[in-house]
Amino acid sequence: MQLPEERRQAIVDAVEREGRVLAAELAGRLATSEDTIRRDLRDLDAAGLLRRVHGGAVRLRPAASFGERAETDLPRKMLLAHGLRACIRPDDTVLIDAGSTHLALARLLEDGCAAAIVTNSPQIALALGHFRRTRIVLLGGTYHPDEGATYGAATLAEVGRLRPDLALVGVCGVDVERGLAASNPEEAALKEAMLAVSARCAAAVLNERFDERAAFLFGALERIDQLVLESDAPPQAVARLRDRHPELDLTFTAKAEA
Repeated sequence: MQLPEERRQAIVDAVEREGRVLAAELAGRLATSEDTIRRDLRDLDAAGLLRRVHGGAVRLRPAASFGERAETDLPRKMLLAHGLRACIRPDDTVLIDAGSTHLALARLLEDGCAAAIVTNSPQIALALGHFRRTRIVLLGGTYHPDEGATYGAATLAEVGRLRPDLALVGVCGVDVERGLAASNPEEAALKEAMLAVSARCAAAVLNERFDERAAFLFGALERIDQLVLESDAPPQAVARLRDRHPELDLTFTAKAEA
């Protein structure tokens, strides 16, 4: 019989290895009840060893570099990327925010998918660098390697001169009542500017973003036309979205393969 300390260490190891775990799956793996796993997650969260979220837990901190984050949870991000791809029309000028899910999107786009793509991510621009029919524009500014993005006054000024048909904006946290949030003020300011200049706006949301404590709000959910969610998005969060924002178009990904 597994000791409680051994079970909790197994949970911490699984979170560090996989990035995100579900309480129901852990209960099956560790041959115990979901109630026991939820108590363990609560205690491990209080001890600062992981972050408890709806239905499970995630790593306390993201991977150290953008390059590492770009390779984390790739199957989930690719499914979200396919949902975002459906938002892009061939004649669009598309403003794509930096982020690992958007890099996954860039890797599946084809030349001619849009008239032009503008981004503050050098990695996204490089992924699209072979395009000839679709114009690729990289925004200037101060490069932040941890985020894989350019930010600052110069970036904001360039965005202010744009009139994109579609903005794809990254999300660090979702508060159904208050709106969308980012993890730092420079990032929030740029996302807010992207929403302001674009005719249509879409965002993809990983499940754990509904529980993220990102501090800097950048936009109301009313500003988003389409929200792409995972197939197993938290039911309570989805119900609240539909209740408070009936105008919001919710798209769900296909189910991830086991």
